[in-house]
Amino acid sequence: MALLGSSLAFSAPITWSGAQNTAGAADVVVSGNLIEAVNAGPSNAGSVTVNGVVFANSAALLPQSTTINPLGGASTGDANYDLLLGRFDFGGGTSRSLNIGGGNLLSGMSYIVQVWYTDLRSCCSGRTMTFGDGLGNNVNLNASARGLGQFAVGQFTAGGASQTLSLASNGFGNVHITAYQVREVEPVSEVPVPGPLFLIGLGLMLMSARLRAKG
Repeated sequence: MALLGSSLAFSAPITWSGAQNTAGAADVVVSGNLIEAVNAGPSNAGSVTVNGVVFANSAALLPQSTTINPLGGASTGDANYDLLLGRFDFGGGTSRSLNIGGGNLLSGMSYIVQVWYTDLRSCCSGRTMTFGDGLGNNVNLNASARGLGQFAVGQFTAGGASQTLSLASNGFGNVHITAYQVREVEPVSEVPVPGPLFLIGLGLMLMSARLRAKG
């Protein structure tokens, strides 16, 4: 579970894929191995399963939890996804940071973080939240883009047992977060460098081809 904090001790650079409009349960990434999945909201809300991923409820990500459904009657067409998007934590001012990964990350391993922000209330639908790594690598999520808010996926190589996720509000008093998950994934494969035997074999093949052409 995430802990409130301001330390960058576990901060590694996150490469974000960019904001994506929330649409349906298939938004939830299922590749790799689940490390942690958290849905912000009231302490009595309970867990919710979306696209096979179980999101544990937490009222402790930020100082306060919503008691008003921020979906405002909108729907993704998936009841459980609606439950996930209909909760958030907020408070603590315009800038906060969370330590995510539950202390279960392994240094040097590759992970993704997926984070959501939705708030369709009339007071707040134009808001934008900035999520990042505390090192200047950020993504902006709009509360009501295309009617359901936005999410983003970022990749990082762990530098410790947890990872910093920074939150910053833009022009309003308190940061917000709807949900996030962390998953272990395969690193991007490097292109193998041909070895000496491969190069010798390739040379012999080319020489043979030339001799056949001359013959």
